[in-house]
Amino acid sequence: MENKTKKVLIIDDDQTFQKLLPGKIAELGYSVISSFDGEDGYNKIVNEKPDLILLDIKMPKVDGIELLKRINLNKDIPKIPILLTSNLSTVDYISEAVTLGVKGYIVKSSESLENIVKEVDSILKSQSF
Repeated sequence: MENKTKKVLIIDDDQTFQKLLPGKIAELGYSVISSFDGEDGYNKIVNEKPDLILLDIKMPKVDGIELLKRINLNKDIPKIPILLTSNLSTVDYISEAVTLGVKGYIVKSSESLENIVKEVDSILKSQSF
Protein backbone atom coordinates (compact mmCIF):
# COMPACT_ATOMS: atom_id res chain seq x y z
CA MET A 1 0.00 0.00 0.00
CA GLU A 2 1.27 3.44 -0.94
CA ASN A 3 2.34 5.56 2.00
CA LYS A 4 1.28 9.09 1.14
CA THR A 5 2.54 12.07 3.06
CA LYS A 6 -0.13 13.33 5.43
CA LYS A 7 -1.16 16.96 5.02
CA VAL A 8 -1.73 19.48 7.79
CA LEU A 9 -3.67 22.66 7.01
CA ILE A 10 -3.02 25.58 9.36
CA ILE A 11 -5.78 28.21 9.17
CA ASP A 12 -4.61 31.08 11.35
CA ASP A 13 -4.01 34.80 10.85
CA ASP A 14 -1.30 34.90 13.54
CA GLN A 15 1.91 35.70 11.61
CA THR A 16 4.26 34.34 14.29
CA PHE A 17 2.32 31.11 14.63
CA GLN A 18 2.32 30.70 10.83
CA LYS A 19 6.06 31.38 10.68
CA LEU A 20 7.13 28.94 13.42
CA LEU A 21 4.71 26.02 13.33
CA PRO A 22 4.88 24.79 9.69
CA GLY A 23 8.62 24.14 9.90
CA LYS A 24 8.27 22.15 13.11
CA ILE A 25 5.48 20.01 11.63
CA ALA A 26 7.39 19.52 8.37
CA GLU A 27 10.39 18.22 10.37
CA LEU A 28 8.21 15.21 11.25
CA GLY A 29 7.71 14.45 7.56
CA TYR A 30 4.27 15.97 7.12
CA SER A 31 3.27 18.33 4.34
CA VAL A 32 2.00 21.72 5.57
CA ILE A 33 -0.41 24.09 3.86
CA SER A 34 -1.12 27.54 5.31
CA SER A 35 -4.06 29.87 5.10
CA PHE A 36 -4.54 33.22 6.83
CA ASP A 37 -8.36 33.47 6.81
CA GLY A 38 -11.38 31.21 6.98
CA GLU A 39 -12.58 31.83 3.44
CA ASP A 40 -9.28 30.80 1.85
CA GLY A 41 -9.01 27.99 4.41
CA TYR A 42 -12.36 26.58 3.35
CA ASN A 43 -11.23 26.52 -0.30
CA LYS A 44 -8.03 24.75 0.69
CA ILE A 45 -9.99 22.15 2.68
CA VAL A 46 -12.11 21.38 -0.39
CA ASN A 47 -9.19 21.34 -2.85
CA GLU A 48 -6.31 19.94 -0.77
CA LYS A 49 -8.21 17.43 1.42
CA PRO A 50 -5.89 17.70 4.44
CA ASP A 51 -5.54 14.93 7.02
CA LEU A 52 -5.63 17.38 9.94
CA ILE A 53 -6.68 21.01 10.36
CA LEU A 54 -5.36 23.48 12.94
CA LEU A 55 -8.00 26.18 13.11
CA ASP A 56 -7.93 29.57 14.81
CA ILE A 57 -11.19 31.12 16.03
CA LYS A 58 -10.67 34.86 15.53
CA MET A 59 -9.77 35.53 11.88
CA PRO A 60 -10.67 37.95 9.09
CA LYS A 61 -13.46 37.19 6.57
CA VAL A 62 -14.75 33.94 8.12
CA ASP A 63 -14.02 33.05 11.76
CA GLY A 64 -13.26 29.53 12.98
CA ILE A 65 -16.72 28.78 14.37
CA GLU A 66 -18.40 29.86 11.12
CA LEU A 67 -15.88 27.77 9.16
CA LEU A 68 -16.70 24.70 11.29
CA LYS A 69 -20.38 25.21 10.45
CA ARG A 70 -19.57 25.41 6.71
CA ILE A 71 -17.45 22.25 6.89
CA ASN A 72 -20.28 20.38 8.62
CA LEU A 73 -22.80 21.52 5.98
CA ASN A 74 -20.66 20.25 3.08
CA LYS A 75 -21.26 16.50 2.81
CA ASP A 76 -18.43 16.21 0.24
CA ILE A 77 -15.83 17.05 2.89
CA PRO A 78 -14.77 13.89 4.70
CA LYS A 79 -14.50 13.88 8.50
CA ILE A 80 -11.15 15.57 9.14
CA PRO A 81 -9.78 15.89 12.67
CA ILE A 82 -9.74 19.56 13.64
CA LEU A 83 -7.75 21.10 16.47
CA LEU A 84 -8.82 24.57 17.48
CA THR A 85 -5.89 26.85 18.22
CA SER A 86 -6.72 30.12 19.88
CA ASN A 87 -5.86 32.47 22.68
CA LEU A 88 -9.54 32.58 23.57
CA SER A 89 -10.27 30.06 26.27
CA THR A 90 -13.86 30.95 27.06
CA VAL A 91 -16.19 28.05 27.76
CA ASP A 92 -18.70 29.32 25.17
CA TYR A 93 -16.24 28.98 22.29
CA ILE A 94 -14.94 25.64 23.48
CA SER A 95 -18.38 24.11 24.01
CA GLU A 96 -19.66 25.36 20.64
CA ALA A 97 -16.55 24.03 18.91
CA VAL A 98 -16.93 20.63 20.60
CA THR A 99 -20.58 20.53 19.51
CA LEU A 100 -19.36 21.18 15.96
CA GLY A 101 -16.99 18.23 16.15
CA VAL A 102 -13.49 19.47 16.94
CA LYS A 103 -11.00 16.89 18.17
CA GLY A 104 -9.27 19.18 20.64
CA TYR A 105 -8.64 22.73 21.78
CA ILE A 106 -5.23 24.32 22.25
CA VAL A 107 -4.83 27.68 23.98
CA LYS A 108 -1.81 29.01 22.07
CA SER A 109 -0.59 31.31 24.83
CA SER A 110 -0.37 28.48 27.34
CA GLU A 111 1.05 25.71 25.12
CA SER A 112 4.58 25.34 23.83
CA LEU A 113 5.22 24.84 20.13
CA GLU A 114 6.64 21.40 20.98
CA ASN A 115 3.41 20.32 22.70
CA ILE A 116 1.31 21.50 19.77
CA VAL A 117 3.54 19.54 17.36
CA LYS A 118 3.31 16.44 19.60
CA GLU A 119 -0.48 16.67 19.55
CA VAL A 120 -0.48 16.98 15.74
CA ASP A 121 1.85 13.98 15.44
CA SER A 122 -0.23 11.91 17.84
CA ILE A 123 -3.47 12.54 15.93
CA LEU A 124 -1.89 11.85 12.53
CA LYS A 125 -0.25 8.64 13.73
CA SER A 126 -3.56 7.39 15.11
CA GLN A 127 -5.25 7.76 11.73
CA SER A 128 -5.47 4.82 9.40
CA PHE A 129 -5.66 5.20 5.64
